[in-house]
Amino acid sequence: MQRHRRTRRETRPGQALVEFALGGIVFFMLLFGTIDFGRAIFMYSELTNAVREGARYAQIQPTQTASIRDVVVRKAPGLGLRAADVSVTCSPAQCPPGGTVTVAASLPFGTVTQDLLGLGPITLRASAENTIE
Repeated sequence: MQRHRRTRRETRPGQALVEFALGGIVFFMLLFGTIDFGRAIFMYSELTNAVREGARYAQIQPTQTASIRDVVVRKAPGLGLRAADVSVTCSPAQCPPGGTVTVAASLPFGTVTQDLLGLGPITLRASAENTIE
């Protein structure tokens, strides 16, 4: 009577599936986490640049807050930024020459892996300050 010995090629049929499921979870979480991180850096960079452009405009026209907000929104077209997300403040409040004007904006950021990792909402914030001419 011959005994049947398992060779290396004769593995259990579900073993590869289980290994892929365990390894795949880690791989895809790293992949999507990297994509989310890249998107966050891009959006933060765009938001910072838009706010900086708004502060440059505010340096010349500090009292026209609606125009300043429009400049910030126009400089960040792909972010979905609204004028209500942008704030403009002067110090002192009358915006005299030599004072400072601060333009700030905040933007909610949703990640692909947010629900899977149990992360809360993320808000990107940027501000820029210039001296009024």
